[in-house]
Amino acid sequence: MKKIAAIFILFLTFMSCKIQYSMMDGSIDASTFSVDIFEEQASNAPAGYGATFSNFLKDFVISRTKLNLSIDRPDIEISGKISQYTTSPVSVQSDEVAALNRLTVVIFVSVINNKDEKQSFESTFAQFSDYDAGQDLSSVETALLEDINSKLSQDIINKLTSNW
Repeated sequence: MKKIAAIFILFLTFMSCKIQYSMMDGSIDASTFSVDIFEEQASNAPAGYGATFSNFLKDFVISRTKLNLSIDRPDIEISGKISQYTTSPVSVQSDEVAALNRLTVVIFVSVINNKDEKQSFESTFAQFSDYDAGQDLSSVETALLEDINSKLSQDIINKLTSNW
């Protein structure tokens, strides 16, 4: 009898639990977006990086939100510029030689929400990725930019969805 009561209580407990899933863009009152090619203002950024980041951002937003890409009067318009692209030493050893270098990318982003002007914003985002100082930047740049682009895109989505 105790076993049946325990099973019944366990059953009631599970039945009263509720798991709710939601998309990241629950606070976005929009269905379409566009991304203009980011202007390259950082003199040492790789040629074409603005277009590469813009395409990465489009794919990132499509894969992580319910928004659909649209060129014709989108609800949300994203544009911006690559303002800094720098490398610097970050982990100096006792012999004053860097063990790690850091690639940092700073972007300025403008988001216009055509459905709710109060959710429009302009913001600057910076992200970095470290690499071994013994490696040439050109040999690891693609992987570093993949990591940085992902972080920057996530920052943009977080700002877009949370309105912070």
